Amino acid sequence: MRSLRTRLVLISTLISGIAIVGLGGFSWYFMQRAVRESTDLRLEGIASRMIREIHPRADWDAFKERLNFSHGDETEKGILLVSVRETSDPARVITSIGEIGPVEAALPTAIFQLNPENAEPSGPGADRPGPYQEAPEGPSDDFRPDPPRDDHPPHRPEHPGGPEREHHPPSSPRHPDRLIAFSNASVGSEQWRFIAMQERGFHLLVGLNFSRSNPGLSLLGRSLLAGIPAAICLIGFGGWLVADRALRPLQKITETAARITVQDLSERMPENPHSDPEIARLTEVLNGMMDRLELSFTHAIRFSADASHELRTPIAVMQGEIESALRDCKPGSTEENAMLVLREELNRLKSIIRSLMMLSQADAGGLLRKSEPVSISRELLILSEDAEVLSAEAGVTSGFSIDDGLETSGDPVLLRQAFLNLINNAIKYNVDGGFVRVSAKAENENIIVEVVNSGPGISDDDKDRVFDRFYRADRSRSRGVDGFGLGLSLTKAILESHGGRVTLEDAAPGETRFVVILKAGLRP
Repeated sequence: MRSLRTRLVLISTLISGIAIVGLGGFSWYFMQRAVRESTDLRLEGIASRMIREIHPRADWDAFKERLNFSHGDETEKGILLVSVRETSDPARVITSIGEIGPVEAALPTAIFQLNPENAEPSGPGADRPGPYQEAPEGPSDDFRPDPPRDDHPPHRPEHPGGPEREHHPPSSPRHPDRLIAFSNASVGSEQWRFIAMQERGFHLLVGLNFSRSNPGLSLLGRSLLAGIPAAICLIGFGGWLVADRALRPLQKITETAARITVQDLSERMPENPHSDPEIARLTEVLNGMMDRLELSFTHAIRFSADASHELRTPIAVMQGEIESALRDCKPGSTEENAMLVLREELNRLKSIIRSLMMLSQADAGGLLRKSEPVSISRELLILSEDAEVLSAEAGVTSGFSIDDGLETSGDPVLLRQAFLNLINNAIKYNVDGGFVRVSAKAENENIIVEVVNSGPGISDDDKDRVFDRFYRADRSRSRGVDGFGLGLSLTKAILESHGGRVTLEDAAPGETRFVVILKAGLRP
């Protein structure tokens, strides 16, 4: 599962990346559009000056010489191409500049014979008055002025049905008989932009290498391709730093909360006067909650310890009175039977009080008061003798498999109590003719003790609550099985105070298996 920091970085990077890519795409589109319009204007200016030099009596060698003089650098570098044809015979090239043949092959055939149908208004400014700009009239440094001509078109008779409606192709507003069209051509990786201009029976084709004539555009494209990923990575790194800075107070709160245990509830979340108001408020609320929890926990432990301690005196008095009354009762009398029942219940009450006192000490972190070398092998062998007696009375068999040399550090009395609770529990919750198996071995610097018994097993619903206090798996809480639901809870508290643990593991059908893990070796 991704962390909050990772999700924040991914979301911020994604949003920023979409914005950057969108902005870069729009910038690239409008930049290309502006450059394309600028290229069209330049092409039209060049073609307009050239078309004035083209007429039936033109000196083509001089025309080509002047063209090389004004645009020689561009033609030599393959940036500018020029081709002149007769409108009546487009296949025949009158004169040309540059290797235009391969590029012409990529042009549509309609560009060589302009008419009102294929001369599309694709040039810059085609959607506004005066779309095509020409060079100013008069002498030019590159070309001579137009030869004298009649600028007045012949009179056209009106159509019998009214004025004749004709579709005129795009033309220069100052030259109504001029046809103009633009087209693109791709040769390899290079893009060409062409203008076709037709006037006075001649067809002029001028091409400009779009890629070479605008090197800055290619540089801009490469910069965008390289800059956008770099910018996204930089944003992601910056987002990670910002998220880390924003979540640092929460990390400190988490570390502090992890150090809070029942042994030390005095730890509090660090307060920083310079932190954000939201973090400061969270710290204040958590510290207030810990104050209330510590007070409640302290009162509960104190009440449990005080109650257990105060009950010991009246129980001892009652036990003495019962023992005295038993000595005065006649054997087999009703009074004796009643006193025996009271003594048995009083012993149960003493056991409950003793267990509660030990649990309250465990809650306060004071259960383990001494630590000394303990031989687990010897303690289990001693318990095996008691287990054989208890098993015989319950009608089950017991078996022990204990490795030698299993040692740990702790309180031998408490550890013996923990293992006795497990073995006693396995004998009580068994079936007639069943078994109890206890094994102990060393494994990976740990001591593994397993207690397995036959029986109906423990249901899945009870597995999660089997170590709860006063919880018993038999729903009716029958007195047929002696116990009060504190044995496993006390076993768990004792083992955890020694740095170990006890778990209920999966077993074969009809079996129950408890596993104890303790650290092997003597600890200072």
